[in-house]
Amino acid sequence: MTTGVYAGTFDPITNGHMDIIRRSKQFCSKLIILIGINPFKKTLFSEDERVSLIKQSCLNEDNVFVESYNGLIVEFAKTVGHSVLIRGIRSVSDFEYEINLANVNRVLAPQIETVFLPTSPELAVVSSSMVKEIAKFGGNISSFVSSPVAEAIKEKLNNSAK
Repeated sequence: MTTGVYAGTFDPITNGHMDIIRRSKQFCSKLIILIGINPFKKTLFSEDERVSLIKQSCLNEDNVFVESYNGLIVEFAKTVGHSVLIRGIRSVSDFEYEINLANVNRVLAPQIETVFLPTSPELAVVSSSMVKEIAKFGGNISSFVSSPVAEAIKEKLNNSAK
């Protein structure tokens, strides 16, 4: 039984993330979506809100669990046992960053493998930052995120504008 750990900020979760989640389940019997808590990163959504939005987006996904963690992701993966780290790659620049991270993780935990999945081509342009920027300027984000996420972003931006 292989457990995948797919970590990120997920602020918010996008259809690109969902693509990686669905495809990871082809080789992982269990998938943990791990929200990495970084106190130096400013997020639109709180930790609890991100957990809720991921759970809402993954309602129809079996054996997918959501957790958050404040620390090195590879340390979390060690506690899971028989785990692999899942990393989505949208571009060459993503790969350059991710390969360095994977090499560091390999030194810290040689028993943990990292698996890179290229995002499906039609979703390669989707990022959480891009979604938030489009939404801030009133653009339609419905093809980039699930309905619950689109509604949450709209509500959050409307409340912050008041």
